[in-house]
Amino acid sequence: MYVGDTPEPDPGAELSLPAIEASITRIAAGLDARFVTAGEALAQAHVIVEQLVAELESVLNALGRDAAEAAIANMQATADRLERLPQVQAARREGLERIAKGAQPLRHQLGQVMRTLDFLRICGLNIRVAAAGQNGFSAFADTMSERLDLGEREIAGIGDDIEQLTASIPALLEVDSQLGEECARVIPQVPRKLAADAAALQRHQVEDAGRAARIADVARDIRTKVGGAIGAMQIGDITRQRLEHIALGLRAVIDLRQQGDPADPAPVLLASGHVLALLAAQAADAIADFHRDSLRLAENLTGIAPSTAALLEIKAEGAKAQAGDDKAAFLAALEQSVADVRAVTTKLRDADARAQRLGASTSASAERLAARLRIVHRVNEDVHLMAWNTDLRCYRLGDEGKALAMVASEIRGFATTLATVSGGIRASVETLVAAVSALRDPDAVPGVDPAEALAASLACIHDGAVRMRAGMDGLEAHAASVTGIIDTTSRTIDCEADFGALLRQAAEQLALLGVPCDMPDEATAALLAPLLDQLARAYTMASERQVHQRFAITPPDGVPPSPDKDGRDDDDGLF
Repeated sequence: MYVGDTPEPDPGAELSLPAIEASITRIAAGLDARFVTAGEALAQAHVIVEQLVAELESVLNALGRDAAEAAIANMQATADRLERLPQVQAARREGLERIAKGAQPLRHQLGQVMRTLDFLRICGLNIRVAAAGQNGFSAFADTMSERLDLGEREIAGIGDDIEQLTASIPALLEVDSQLGEECARVIPQVPRKLAADAAALQRHQVEDAGRAARIADVARDIRTKVGGAIGAMQIGDITRQRLEHIALGLRAVIDLRQQGDPADPAPVLLASGHVLALLAAQAADAIADFHRDSLRLAENLTGIAPSTAALLEIKAEGAKAQAGDDKAAFLAALEQSVADVRAVTTKLRDADARAQRLGASTSASAERLAARLRIVHRVNEDVHLMAWNTDLRCYRLGDEGKALAMVASEIRGFATTLATVSGGIRASVETLVAAVSALRDPDAVPGVDPAEALAASLACIHDGAVRMRAGMDGLEAHAASVTGIIDTTSRTIDCEADFGALLRQAAEQLALLGVPCDMPDEATAALLAPLLDQLARAYTMASERQVHQRFAITPPDGVPPSPDKDGRDDDDGLF
């Protein structure tokens, strides 16, 4: 509204104070209605922009560095592991073959131990016969027989553990053979495609996130401008209040003229002329302020339109960049890559699980074997000790003990053989345990199914795509709504056609009627003082008080009237 232009007075306009007061009151009411409506519309636009910013921030969170990047990293890690799968599978097969090969000498060694124990048992019987029940040799033979029985049981247990350990190897070799065939069929093309899709997805995510961030920055700028425009809308309320105060002054002047002394009209005319000059100055100042701030408000609103257009430009830029790269087709291809990997990872999971079970079984078997070997070692030591005791007793018997000494010598020889074979068994068992440990994939994460992890990654990626699409789909509608509201608001606050000429005419008429009274006499001052004080108490704007100060008078007692009833300035801080 450009109400500050040079007025064009209407020569036929009647200089009637009630008519001027009525015109100003209508203008104040009209301005209030216009600006209230415009303020409500801008508030609605602010809500829309807030919603847009929230949606874009949701998109940024969906494309952020947490879940989406973890999903991409999981895809890349799975692809890397699948690339290494042939080496893992080859190492696993080698380990299985080592276990199967290592079990053969163990069986032979266990057979040697059992034969040695049998020979020792025969030696025990020979001692019983040669001693003929003399000098406690029968008890010695009985003790040795008990120790040999214990050794046989433990060696038999070792044989059972070894058989249990090697029983699962053929099934594992079969699973591993199937895994090898699958590796030859799909590697390296499937994992490399998955890795390439993950890299492409990462590029998509970075581009989408950057675009969403740019849009969010523009949306925040629009939010700031709309908020500023809402604040600038106060000029409508400020101008309404100032016009109402001018109308209040006109009614006070009308009342003053009606109550004047017909015999001496000069004081009333001088006082009313001074107040009308004040009201004319207030009207001119209000028009100037309204003109200035309305221009600022219009510029602020005009600046919003390019920003809303920039939103759509960025969106169109993204659509153009993806014109030859359909996102739906890209996600479908990514799903196919994950499906291709699933078959491999299912067999991989089966092989891993069986290897883990074999490893756990081997650990338990190794503990049992170690305990059994310790028992066999003690049996061997006991047999050695019994052999030496037999020698000592035979020495005391002289010639009668020569036959027993020969049997004791044989026992020591068999005990030495038993110690040697037991040491070989221990070394063979340690080799088997090491071979089983080599079956485990060092890169495998216990309890994690690669297929399920990929499915979770794919679900996360789909969620991000849906949220991105939802945020971008609403962008155009939001931008159109804000643009429409701004256009409507701009037209609503353009009051020149309806109120501009009337307000300029009212201000011009007040200027024609107003005559400042610089040196009022006592009678005129007596009329002016309460009237000016009444107007001063009604002011709510600092600008009104500044204009009023130019028309203040000094009463006969030399004390200027207070600006308000309690001596405080109730400036609302707007100007």
